[in-house]
Amino acid sequence: MNVVCHIQDQMHREYLNSIFAYEDGAFSIFRDTEEGKFICSMIRYSDYPVEQKCDPEKAVYFRLPRTSAMSTLFTRFSYIHPDDQRKINDYIIARFNQDFIQYYYVGRNLKMKQKDVIENFILARKLVSKIGEQEQLKKRAYRSEEKSINKIANRLARRVQLQSAFIRKTILEIQQYQ
Repeated sequence: MNVVCHIQDQMHREYLNSIFAYEDGAFSIFRDTEEGKFICSMIRYSDYPVEQKCDPEKAVYFRLPRTSAMSTLFTRFSYIHPDDQRKINDYIIARFNQDFIQYYYVGRNLKMKQKDVIENFILARKLVSKIGEQEQLKKRAYRSEEKSINKIANRLARRVQLQSAFIRKTILEIQQYQ
């Protein structure tokens, strides 16, 4: 049984190729993966067919697993509600961001060039539309690095403020006894 889900961004639709097997126009999902469990948890059932609008450019189809954990799956009409589709989109975006950041920093720690790390990520994750077009991922890496640097700078500034306040307090206490 297949259900339709609209994934908004082309890159995230392609990213699904690295998570699920694609056969006969649908991604096969299984409950033994985190992503599969999450998508299966978003499935709703109805006694009657549910009419859904389908945008062919953004639509992906998920082939649901035959499992005893979802026994009513094949006896009723299954669908993914638009609210749940947004949750799936958010999950895929978060999963992609986490995967990219981890891949990027491991590659950079191995002393690889930024260009090579991004190219390898594109090829490893089967992001066909991004081959030769790295700017979007470079910007993502830059923003991630900038965010990390700002976080470290804020922590350091806070630490300096606390230490400075402690030193001033100690000086005032010493001056009181003199």
